[in-house]
Amino acid sequence: MAQQNIHYFPGHMSKALEKMRGFVKSVDLLVEVVDGRAPLSSQNPLLKELAGGKPVLLLLSKSDYADPLVTKAWIELFKEEGIPAVAGNLKKDRFVKLLSDAAEPLVAKKRAKEQRYGMIHQPIRVMIIGIPNVGKSTLINNLAAKKKAKVGNKAGVTRAEQWIKLNDDFIVLDTPGILPMNYPDGAQAIRLALLGSMKEEVLPTIDLSIALIGYLKENYPQSLNERFGIEDISNMDSGLVLRLIAERRLLLEGSNPSEEKAAYALIKEFKDGILGSISLEIPHA
Repeated sequence: MAQQNIHYFPGHMSKALEKMRGFVKSVDLLVEVVDGRAPLSSQNPLLKELAGGKPVLLLLSKSDYADPLVTKAWIELFKEEGIPAVAGNLKKDRFVKLLSDAAEPLVAKKRAKEQRYGMIHQPIRVMIIGIPNVGKSTLINNLAAKKKAKVGNKAGVTRAEQWIKLNDDFIVLDTPGILPMNYPDGAQAIRLALLGSMKEEVLPTIDLSIALIGYLKENYPQSLNERFGIEDISNMDSGLVLRLIAERRLLLEGSNPSEEKAAYALIKEFKDGILGSISLEIPHA
């Protein structure tokens, strides 16, 4: 997955980043939500700097979309590197308990101070951070067990900060998604566009689909069998793969198979997790 340098940093993100700097002082813990299919590319160095000295928990979302063996390997690697990290399915797993178990060791100083001064147990103030469309609002809705934050499978749904009290143990702050300012080799931008974290018009659909097909050839050559009836793409030309998808789905431009429509269908089904359990980044790969 190689591409030219990409610069994409909408003005509202710059304003939101400045506002978030002010909120950091009042929180005990930051939870950075990343897409489990690309847990490195979907991290943002700007948000790491934002945290200052506050503890950060890395949460790999959409684990039901990712390759489970790869996700397990990522969690083990992060643990080896001393990075607190957990993974889960935001729509099914009980994240209140998961967050509670993971957060307590990270806010040990807060609890020790409360005990030292005879203070009552205070709720943990958590800031949820991450790039667009990684599942921040879905996480909050999961924690609150009801819809309190807007959710959408596209970049830029959350545009303003909102405090939400979950229970006596947690108060969380939802924040807008903030992307890095640029992507030196472009490969990260391609992954984020495939995940839906960048607006689709930033990179050409055909180029994205060819990059995805190239990756699937090497790592998941059987991945298009169930959805498109293409058994093994490992030795196929990418253009042929798109034409076959167009033929199987009757995606036509006039009377001819439309590679553009096939490219859109392929990317959408990958982004929505319909193609199966696929990870875009593999540790040490």
